Amino acid sequence: MFYVSRFNGIEKRQYECEIVTPMFLGGADPRSAELRVPSIKGVMRFWWRAVCGIEDIKDMAYWEGEIFGSTERKSKVSLRIENIDAQPKLDKLPEGKVLVEGKNYRTSIIHYLAYGFYEYKKGSGNVFIKSFFPTQSRFKVVLQFPKGITMMEVALEKSLKAMITYGGLGACSRNGFGSLNCPILMDTKFSDDGPLRSYTSFSKCSVLFDKFNIHNKWEEALSEIGVAYRTARLKLEPKHTWQRRSFIAMPIEAKGKKIPDDIRNGRHAKPYFLHVNKTADGRYQGQILFLPYLYRRDETDKKN
Repeated sequence: MFYVSRFNGIEKRQYECEIVTPMFLGGADPRSAELRVPSIKGVMRFWWRAVCGIEDIKDMAYWEGEIFGSTERKSKVSLRIENIDAQPKLDKLPEGKVLVEGKNYRTSIIHYLAYGFYEYKKGSGNVFIKSFFPTQSRFKVVLQFPKGITMMEVALEKSLKAMITYGGLGACSRNGFGSLNCPILMDTKFSDDGPLRSYTSFSKCSVLFDKFNIHNKWEEALSEIGVAYRTARLKLEPKHTWQRRSFIAMPIEAKGKKIPDDIRNGRHAKPYFLHVNKTADGRYQGQILFLPYLYRRDETDKKN
């Protein structure tokens, strides 16, 4: 649901959001779930950069500061969260239909994607240690900003649409957790014919994989795209080699395996965004967005 009101030179917009997949959004306590304004603003910043289309980093930083604030100036945008019916819970996630199997372990693809949220205990299996906001919970995002600044209005709407359409809130949102539903903000028209940039953004190399099946449960939809992602990742190179997989994400850790220090300790954000949409008839469909960027190791490889 969407509302607009204008008063005293201030534009006010309200968006009712539904949680589609468990949301591990937290605060100071890493094990507790909490809906926080700074967390939502931070995600909006990220998606604004992804869709703004600004080539020059300095120009992008300037306009980002104008909209969201910076160390030099306060944000012109006020954001708050209202009507929260989401109550955090600490529980085991459903496993989905597909299992990930290895030589010494057997776990579900859902738990594979949720790595870091649980501890394995002999006799009990995976015991979740981080609480989350459950699916079908709702909350309202309220934005206020100066009336008449078209650039700001467009930027805020574009960042929210990108967040709802492709991303999510909280930890492991790139693995499909924290997906939200707000029909008024759904938009599949983001595109950019520009070159690869040095930061995560849409470009001529972006690809949306959205031809997945429609399911009756969110865990079935997340299982399908999770298996597709994991299968493709493991096919990049032979087992126990890491160079190509390091271009997907770092650090990489494997118990008892010798991994080069630059890969074990490196930092590289995954350019894949797993996401689950809720359809108009109340079912679920997964998608995977690929947003590549000019990672520094690309240039190193070109010289070799």
